[in-house]
Amino acid sequence: MLNQLAQMDMSIYFQSVVFLIFIAILLRLHWKIGSFMHVASAIVKYVVLICIFIYIFLNWASDVNPSLRNSSLLIMTLINIYLLWHIIISSVELPYRRALRSCVDGVCTMTDLEQAFNNGKRYYKIRYLWTSLGSGVAPWRFLRGIAAERTRDDLHRVFVGLDPKSSIFGSSLFNHFLLQQLDADKSMDAAKRAERRRAIEFLGSDPWLSEKTGEFLNHLLATPEGLLEKGLKDTLQDAGKIA
Repeated sequence: MLNQLAQMDMSIYFQSVVFLIFIAILLRLHWKIGSFMHVASAIVKYVVLICIFIYIFLNWASDVNPSLRNSSLLIMTLINIYLLWHIIISSVELPYRRALRSCVDGVCTMTDLEQAFNNGKRYYKIRYLWTSLGSGVAPWRFLRGIAAERTRDDLHRVFVGLDPKSSIFGSSLFNHFLLQQLDADKSMDAAKRAERRRAIEFLGSDPWLSEKTGEFLNHLLATPEGLLEKGLKDTLQDAGKIA
């Protein structure tokens, strides 16, 4: 009996030490991630967890029923598992946020963009792993869709946050996409190719058209409901999709 009690004491103290280590690791990871709101929200969440942990520890240390003491130990273990899971998520998020920052703080290279997309997809797939199991669709399909969507939104938000006209998902990207598609289409005759290239170049050089193209893409990505009265309703009516 004494051995069991001693082992239980060691377990509760072990869980307490692990808890403090996990909290320290998480705060350090969030600090490296760098966003003030990120750090502030993490501190609030972990302060609540610390209060719960202290309450459970005091409950265990008091003269309570042994079964309740075992329950306290179990809850501590579950809290530490929860923190371990968040350490894994934050460890994957850190290189993603660094890749995003490198695209903002300096000139973005292809390596930076590839890392941003790859790390972003990996991060969101891990973050939404448990959510995907109850999504109602195939988990891999849900994860693939939400990872692509959230990564795209993050990149858009980062660049628009600096300058609303500098989003990589703006008119410049649209023009480059059209030019690449034009060059890739080998079935087009030279006259048509030259005519369409001039049209694309005109689209890129005209300030009003460039501004409105960027505005449209910004609405499409950030606030698609804003397009309802700016052409979406008419488009749906033309397609016979709305009365």
